Amino acid sequence: GVLSDCFPIFGYHKRSYLVIASALGLVGIMCLLMSHQLGYGVWVAAVLFSLINVEFATFDLLCEGKYTELMRENGGSSEAVSFAWSSVSFGMLLGSILTLGLVDSSGFRALLSFTAPFAVVALGLALRGDLPESRVRPGKGGIQWVKLLSEPRLFALAACMAVGAVFVAASAVAFSSEVQLVVVLGVSIGLVILAFKALPRTLARSNLYMFLVSVAYVDLSGPLGYYYTANAQCVPGGPGFSYGYYLAVTNIVGAIGGCIGSLLFQGMQSWSFRRAFWLTTLVQMLASLFDWIIVKRINIAVGISDEAMFLFGDAACQQIAAMLVIMPSALLTSLLCPRGAEATVYAVLAGFQNFGFAVASVLGVWLTRYLDIQSGIDGHPGECDYDNLGTAIVVGHCVLPLLCLPATFWLVPDVRMNDERAFELVSPAPSFCSPGSSAPCSPTDSAGFGSSEEDSPDGFGRQESSSAPYVALEDGNTVIMTGYRGISA
Repeated sequence: GVLSDCFPIFGYHKRSYLVIASALGLVGIMCLLMSHQLGYGVWVAAVLFSLINVEFATFDLLCEGKYTELMRENGGSSEAVSFAWSSVSFGMLLGSILTLGLVDSSGFRALLSFTAPFAVVALGLALRGDLPESRVRPGKGGIQWVKLLSEPRLFALAACMAVGAVFVAASAVAFSSEVQLVVVLGVSIGLVILAFKALPRTLARSNLYMFLVSVAYVDLSGPLGYYYTANAQCVPGGPGFSYGYYLAVTNIVGAIGGCIGSLLFQGMQSWSFRRAFWLTTLVQMLASLFDWIIVKRINIAVGISDEAMFLFGDAACQQIAAMLVIMPSALLTSLLCPRGAEATVYAVLAGFQNFGFAVASVLGVWLTRYLDIQSGIDGHPGECDYDNLGTAIVVGHCVLPLLCLPATFWLVPDVRMNDERAFELVSPAPSFCSPGSSAPCSPTDSAGFGSSEEDSPDGFGRQESSSAPYVALEDGNTVIMTGYRGISA
């Protein structure tokens, strides 16, 4: 995100990065398809899968930054977010159908072979310039130092987040779960402090809440996946799902559930963000109870099969809940992004949420080991112990998310999701046009805003004035700019 905003390649801020990412993803796919011939080790395979994820992340981020910009110009914020995530659900549905027919019979290479044509299409669309973007003016190529020097804290935050993510990933390989936990908590606290120094108060508070929500829903996908697919020797009387059922059939239902969640979100447009986050947290907790019921075998006691309980309960409800959690966060992130810095700020905000998922994963590993849950990957009875899995579900999927709800009163603005005017009136995040954000109007007719940020419970009030000068270098000339919140001289 930072590079695309400040270092255009071949005259474009986004197109060139999309082309490079597409090429890397295609290389990763093709090399994995030839892995049986070249005999890769596990680390080479990990690098190749990482290249594919580089393509995912780059397209995801830059497209989100662009449609955030277009939403501001043309309106229709909620509709754009709903369309984007409905498309994601449709892609999940298509992939799930392919997985159903191929994963058990043909293995992973057959699935990867279907991704190659889509990667080629993505590369062609990027080369053709389908993402709307104007070419940089002649002589304005290279590193754009004005942008970098105008918001040094913002770019420092983005750089620290990138370094922190790499450090957390390295700790997962080199350290024990206890040390990993210390590392991720230390990095998280440091990034949150930097965020409050680099971002306006409203933006930093909202970002903190979305980060906390990501962390609080502890990732237990590992032990749950092993539990559902374990054989009878490991989990006597357990579900014993096949991989085709667990990965494909449930994802088909989940994709349909995601579409339902997108439609339900359209009916919530007049709700406030606080109310939306309350509902989504409660729905997510309710969906997690289906896992607890299956693990405790309550469904069998009342005569409901594991397949029915999982398919129409867990698989559908979890994805509906996940979509209802994602979409308000994505909409709030889009509305809070500033003009001219969409890619960088969206990278920071979305990156915080993704970093929260990484922290939730580490917390899940630690909680699993703390409760002595043994997955029994090799199917040996002595290595299987899921007695405390129900406790992990209650703690990680119910108690911790519930603890985040009171924070909405301090961190989340109390404005309606369809009130785009409120976000236009409020002081925006730092832009590349001035040392600080523009002076806000007095939005006395919009709910959730106060006369000052200090006395407004929502943090949607006036920002402090600033007259701190700064120096920027452009084309070898020194430009002295003194800013008063939106006025530069």
